[in-house]
Amino acid sequence: MAQLQIPLDAKRFSTGLSWKDYMAQMGDTRARTEENYQKATLTEDEKKAFGAVTGARYAVMLAENWCGDVHRNSPLIARVCESIPGCELRVFLRDQAPDLRDTFLNNGYQSIPVVVFFDKDWNELGRWIERAHAATTKAAQIRSKTIEVAPSDKASQDAAMNEFRNQVTAAYNDSGHSLWRAAANELKLLLETRLAKK
Repeated sequence: MAQLQIPLDAKRFSTGLSWKDYMAQMGDTRARTEENYQKATLTEDEKKAFGAVTGARYAVMLAENWCGDVHRNSPLIARVCESIPGCELRVFLRDQAPDLRDTFLNNGYQSIPVVVFFDKDWNELGRWIERAHAATTKAAQIRSKTIEVAPSDKASQDAAMNEFRNQVTAAYNDSGHSLWRAAANELKLLLETRLAKK
């Protein structure tokens, strides 16, 4: 099977939204993402690790305003990009960029957020999709005790979904922000591994 050509260059990259502009267009979902941006700060060790990354020049994030994983994880991605010297982040709304969406599928699924790092020559350094593995495991555990055991009527399913969302949010807000720490670690390992091979 032929390798997909990534439809990106400096001109296309420049059409993406800066993090500030992405936040500005969010409307009524902005407050949640802003709150997470304030909470999803990097530890000193994480700042030091990302501050030592060289070669990651561009970062492209695919996002949509309605997605819970975007609200929870895009702020951490922004923090990581801010900590990498010379790394510029641009956000593309997934549903308005179907060529990018289809290039960065998650085992055939349209998961978001997606962040893809590139070097100065637009060679892909690596991609991180949706959430940390620890967060996927935690969400599955919460789902099994809320949505999956709720009666099938709409009111019960809606209540279970709200409870699921509340518990996932609480998991991100634990005292050590362990799910953000897991995401930061995955991003650090991704970049360290790929850049070590160059």
